Amino acid sequence: MLTRIDHIGIACFDLDKTVEFYRATYGFEVFHSEVNEEQGVREAMLKINETSDGGASYLQLLEPTREDSAVGKWLAKNGEGVHHIAFGTADVDGDAAAIRDKGVRVLYEEPRIGSMGSRITFLHPKDCHGVLTELVTSATTPGTEH
Repeated sequence: MLTRIDHIGIACFDLDKTVEFYRATYGFEVFHSEVNEEQGVREAMLKINETSDGGASYLQLLEPTREDSAVGKWLAKNGEGVHHIAFGTADVDGDAAAIRDKGVRVLYEEPRIGSMGSRITFLHPKDCHGVLTELVTSATTPGTEH
């Protein structure tokens, strides 16, 4: 069962300048940053608030580390802006299977490791009214093993 909006992914050309915009404009601070070599991105997670299920909501700023990454290709085609929405779940495997059973294409056969050690998968945007949708089980969700 999806429990919250985990994060909104925003593609950007310059991570440092984009972080500074969100800091100066809204007062958001970087909670976590990392480079995900597999996905070809450098990212910063800006925490917006805590949630009732023990998780949090974030803005995820994504700068490609290579042009051939999914975010790099997306930026070349669309420019900066909202890249995806991610919903939090305690069971990414179960929810992905249930959504797949409803005819929505799930992009990964098995969830992958995402930001902060989370488990993630994506749903095809053509099956989600043009919105790339991510399902996330946080590494800190009680009862999950990684």
